[in-house]
Amino acid sequence: MKRNIFKFILPENAIVVIGIIFGILFILITPPFQAPDEYNHFYRSFQVSELRVVAEAHQYRTGGFLPESLVTTAQKVSNGIPAHPEIKQNIEDIFSLLNLPLESSRVFVDFSNTSLYSPVPYLPQAIGIALGRIIGMSPILLMYMGRSLNLFTWIFLIYLSIKNSPLFKWSLFLLALSPMSLFLASSLSADAVTNGLSFLLISVFLNYTFEQKIINKVDISIVFFISILLSLSKLVYFPLVFLYLLIPVKKIGSRKKYFTIFALLVLTTVAAFVLWWLFSIKDKAQIPPIPNVSLRDQLLFILTNPLNFIKVISNTISVYGYMKLEEFVGKLGWLDTHLPTFHFQLYLLMLLFVSFVSKQKNIIMAFKQRIIILATLLLNAMFIATILYLACTPVGWSRVECFQGRYFIPLSPLLFLLFYNGKINFNTSKFSIFIIAYSIFSLALTASVLLQRYYV
Repeated sequence: MKRNIFKFILPENAIVVIGIIFGILFILITPPFQAPDEYNHFYRSFQVSELRVVAEAHQYRTGGFLPESLVTTAQKVSNGIPAHPEIKQNIEDIFSLLNLPLESSRVFVDFSNTSLYSPVPYLPQAIGIALGRIIGMSPILLMYMGRSLNLFTWIFLIYLSIKNSPLFKWSLFLLALSPMSLFLASSLSADAVTNGLSFLLISVFLNYTFEQKIINKVDISIVFFISILLSLSKLVYFPLVFLYLLIPVKKIGSRKKYFTIFALLVLTTVAAFVLWWLFSIKDKAQIPPIPNVSLRDQLLFILTNPLNFIKVISNTISVYGYMKLEEFVGKLGWLDTHLPTFHFQLYLLMLLFVSFVSKQKNIIMAFKQRIIILATLLLNAMFIATILYLACTPVGWSRVECFQGRYFIPLSPLLFLLFYNGKINFNTSKFSIFIIAYSIFSLALTASVLLQRYYV
């Protein structure tokens, strides 16, 4: 009996149980379309569910022709709630739409930001919506079906991530079950698949580095497969493939083979996205530009003022740093629902503590490996900041705009891996019950915040 109890409290098993319970709870208590950009995620998911993988262009807008009842549902069910905490969800509005049929008449819907994505991060939502369409569900129920399949796919990816990681398991558990992480996984957001794939790719590299003795062709194929899927979900996270350099050369074979595989991995990952972009560029060319934003002029500014760009990054951290930490742990809804200050601060402290005292299988991380992890983290963070500065920030602006704390969830394992000590003899398996209890407390508190925000 005691052995069975400890089997349950393995982090990979615990996250399935807790993720399902609180994930479903979040699905039900979060009003429709109250996650970031969830309206447009819904439209793109429905489009993919009809096997229309490329968005359409119409009158200088990008999106698609969708059933009119989808738009009716989106406009009626939660109108005016985003950015207005004083406005609550009327449950009757949800129930009134349960029997609304999926109409055959179609209208063009503009969802330019999500039309940029490949179908990959929308496959779970699209499958859920397609299954719902087969049995004649209304648009509002299709939304809940999409959320559910997204959640279960994310749980599966996180389960594999924790199970395959030879170290750092409880830190991955806490990172995955942070309020913001689970909130996104319980929505229609493309971030669910992106975050799950990022965690999985990191865990695979850790496994190949610290556990497997020989890396064979199947192992390499797995890395290529996950990397390509991640690139097609969000290209900005492709620098995670540089974690390949953690793997000792002897596990691959000769140095020539080692670096040939690495070069092919980088090229293939980037090429996958480029091919998708070229395939769909004809429908993206008509996206209207953002006022005062010029990719060409901004790039010229960076190249001619590299030191100023470093100041821009520093200024961004100085001005927005604390706010983005709050968003990283959990600033829910359309970034209009705050958790108690003690909650997100305590969560960060718990992550630091668990990461610092974790010790598995006498694994010691070498200084060189820490440098590779740090370099990958900084490179990827700088890549994200540069993309946002080019595509979303007025030319020469003193700060990077448009970035949110949730963008760093996929990179968070790298940050907390740097705190892995490996020398402190602290038995986290006996501490696991406390970690689980804390996670349950955190998510229960988050659920109460959502209830207070939307219904009370």
